Amino acid sequence: MIHAFHAKLKDDPRLARVLKGGVGSWGKATAVLVNAVSLPIAIRYLGPEQYGFWVTISTTIMVLAVLDLGIANTLTNYISRAYAERSDEMARRYYATAFWATCAVATALGLLGALSWPLIDWGKLFGLRDPAVALQAGMCAAISFGYVLLTLPLGLANKVMGGYQRVPVANAFAMLSSALSLVAIVVVVRIHGTVVDLMIAYCAAMLTGTILLNLWMALRHEPRIRPTLRSVHLGVVREIMSHGMLFFVLQIAGLAVFNTDNLIIAHFLGAEQVTPYAVTWRLVGYASVLQSLLVPSLWPAFSEAYVSHDLAWIRTAYHRIMRATVLTVIPAALVLGFAGRWVIGVWAGKAAVPGSVLLWGMCFWIVLLSITVNQGALLAATQHIRLQAIYSSLAAVLNLILSIVLVQHLGATGVLLGTIISYLVFIVFPATWQIRQILQGRYLHANSIHGKQEVQADVIESVDVSPVLPEDAYFK
Repeated sequence: MIHAFHAKLKDDPRLARVLKGGVGSWGKATAVLVNAVSLPIAIRYLGPEQYGFWVTISTTIMVLAVLDLGIANTLTNYISRAYAERSDEMARRYYATAFWATCAVATALGLLGALSWPLIDWGKLFGLRDPAVALQAGMCAAISFGYVLLTLPLGLANKVMGGYQRVPVANAFAMLSSALSLVAIVVVVRIHGTVVDLMIAYCAAMLTGTILLNLWMALRHEPRIRPTLRSVHLGVVREIMSHGMLFFVLQIAGLAVFNTDNLIIAHFLGAEQVTPYAVTWRLVGYASVLQSLLVPSLWPAFSEAYVSHDLAWIRTAYHRIMRATVLTVIPAALVLGFAGRWVIGVWAGKAAVPGSVLLWGMCFWIVLLSITVNQGALLAATQHIRLQAIYSSLAAVLNLILSIVLVQHLGATGVLLGTIISYLVFIVFPATWQIRQILQGRYLHANSIHGKQEVQADVIESVDVSPVLPEDAYFK
């Protein structure tokens, strides 16, 4: 069996790169481990209220990352296309244009934020009663906002590495950032720093790995595609923007589903009620860790296979990853459903222990989400994103309405219920139908050439956009 598997990897270099990326995802695995260690330290040090607004600020400010107009994740597919065509010139043109376009977006957002920041009542927004704590929340929000602005252009390096199917390279620097973030948290706790000190130290640590990745890629690994100003093309700007707008809509919708729960809970129930909700979500998220290791490598592989007209490989790989997801996530979710409250009590303390209904609802939610993550990766790589942008927008609107109504009657469980209902109605059912059409060749014509299945696309404009995938980062 080992010999046969090794022979298959030699015959299928694309699969070998996907598995190598998954096995080499020790950077992401390190991030998961660091999160597991740092979470109880932060909760016990900050307390339920301060930790609640810490998490709420992190997830709320991250919404601003979508204001890059879809440039970042669109770049992955453009680099994948350049990689498939072995064109360094194409890669350099797209990367440089995307880099300087996001710099312009970040500058505009910074100016807008500086003007509007004094007008925001942070205490009222996050349900904080103490004026001193509200002031700290505003300062933490400003620090987090600055971190997001810097990562808009600098984070593109991870997208470039993904497009070249060199995820392990990015993982090495991600591991460094994770290790530094844990050191930062421990140091601030030991010196009895404030929550503001903790936010500064954490953001600086996470930014260090990203900066080093950019320097390493520009000076050594990929100097031939260095994003110089003279490589910027206005035509490429229009192309990226036109293709990125669909992704921008999809990002807005996805963040409305994933990033508003904590804010709604904090506003209506108080920041301290965010802690059990956020901790429970963090715990059940570990059920899909194995899947999260493969998806970053699988998505660019789907994209490259699509450009290469290899539908047979796409179909086989999709079924394999879906079977693997079901066989790993469901058993893990069941174990967490039965043992989760005990685990959270030992891990994060009694203040973070959720109710049984909330815990089992989260377990169901992670299974549902893990399935749609695979679907989203395939839809993005094969350019079938327009319908997804439409029904994701409908899901976001329904989610906000249901969450706001149900939180006042069912508490935090009502927010989760609103998310699940909107996701089932407008994401799961339409995406499942669309995936079935793709895998059956509804959008593609298969022709047998020299005994091999070759696929001709009905419409191949360019590799388009990507799904919104929940991240494992501590900010999430």
